[in-house]
Amino acid sequence: MAKPRKTNDLTAIFSKPAPRTPTALATTTAAAESVAQPPRRREASREGKRGKLVYLTEAAEKQLTFIGAEHDKTQQALMVEAVNLLFERYGRDQIA
Repeated sequence: MAKPRKTNDLTAIFSKPAPRTPTALATTTAAAESVAQPPRRREASREGKRGKLVYLTEAAEKQLTFIGAEHDKTQQALMVEAVNLLFERYGRDQIA
């Protein structure tokens, strides 16, 4: 991996890059192939589901964490419970 250039080093910025050799190209290609991986499968618990993101204040996030610890529930389980309570409040089926 190349070192990042210093912005105040003008000779490094304006100098010509070193020519690439065939072995360097082969190494780069091999490294790129090793990085390329097949897409990961979703966990079974996430099949058929879609994610939603919510931004919370730090205090609200801590409170959610503490409630989960007190009741031995994951934050995922608490959020599903919260969404179902929201659905109930608006007269909808609890399907989350």
